[in-house]
Amino acid sequence: MGSAREAVELGQQSFDRADYAEALRLFKAALDLRPDNDEARAALYNKACAHARLKNWQEAADDVVSAVNDYGLRLEVAVKDPDLRALRERREWLDALEKAKGGVSTRALIGARAEAKAPFRLARLFIFGGLGAGAALGLAVIAGRLIGALKGGEGAPDLTESLLNFTINAAALAAFSWLFLRDFRAAEKDKRMVDREEALGRLLVQMGAERVVPLASFRCAARPVLLAGSAGYVSRALKASELYQTELRLRGISVIPLVLSSKDPGEKLRALKAEFRKESGEKGKGFGRAEPAAPPGTSGQQKVVLKQDKKWELKPAATEEWEAWAQAQKEAAGVTGDDFYVQIQLDGSVRRSGLGIPPWDKWLDDIPELDSLQTKLTDGIGTST
Repeated sequence: MGSAREAVELGQQSFDRADYAEALRLFKAALDLRPDNDEARAALYNKACAHARLKNWQEAADDVVSAVNDYGLRLEVAVKDPDLRALRERREWLDALEKAKGGVSTRALIGARAEAKAPFRLARLFIFGGLGAGAALGLAVIAGRLIGALKGGEGAPDLTESLLNFTINAAALAAFSWLFLRDFRAAEKDKRMVDREEALGRLLVQMGAERVVPLASFRCAARPVLLAGSAGYVSRALKASELYQTELRLRGISVIPLVLSSKDPGEKLRALKAEFRKESGEKGKGFGRAEPAAPPGTSGQQKVVLKQDKKWELKPAATEEWEAWAQAQKEAAGVTGDDFYVQIQLDGSVRRSGLGIPPWDKWLDDIPELDSLQTKLTDGIGTST
């Protein structure tokens, strides 16, 4: 192995044999053998693929960014490569897209989505700002004339006319300033909302023993509903949905149960009863068949998870991040209760949030089915209430 090209070729052979650790070693070695630009790009990109196969997600993402930014790799190659499919499901990939040339930064995306909520707001800000500036300039000129009229003397402007013009310009400045500030504050509010929605998309969902994906992966495929509150609330909300579950699934609705508090009185009572049954069972083992013991550490939240249908329920991972987001959403929505829901649209935006049990039956009328024409034409946002 005397050249970078040879090291890359040997690394590719090892990669094809699924010896990813050896392939990684060879690709690293190629980068130390003074490669030219093409060889460095190939070594770095293949190194990213090897890292991805070894589940070194951050290293894989960093290598992709370096190959794109420093060696001219087209981002489209990484977007379509099946060897990076698992990486593209990760939050590290979302971060990489912000850094890579040709990717979309979160700031730009937030601005674009906020503008989409009010397409003509930017034009209005420009118009109201320009008219306000014109009124302010006119007011300054008229103010000088009004002062001259008040002083009087030969050639002084007419006081009545000057006062009328001053009043008109002052009223115009006040009106345009109010209109400008109204749209400006609304734009800032929308940006904060979109910022929270993008943060929501980065929250993680457990899809199996070794697979964790950001919620953004479900965009255009599902309308998740976050059920956040006590274990008792989550259980009641899921129970209330059972009657409508089939129709809700046709609309792409999935639920994310998130237990925020263990202070539910019913949960405490169940725990006491379970402890009593455990003690009774231990005492009676010699005379009859005791009840089977519950799995260690099983709680109200875990029981929901143990019985989940993965197509219906999505299990949140890194729950402390979910709880932080839920608290921020409660404050933004002015929700003061402990048990609430958040319904998310296909594009990842929040359609509705509220206290108590979600109106499952009403949503059957408000939200179209995934394969309906309305969903295809309007992204299926339904009635926003």
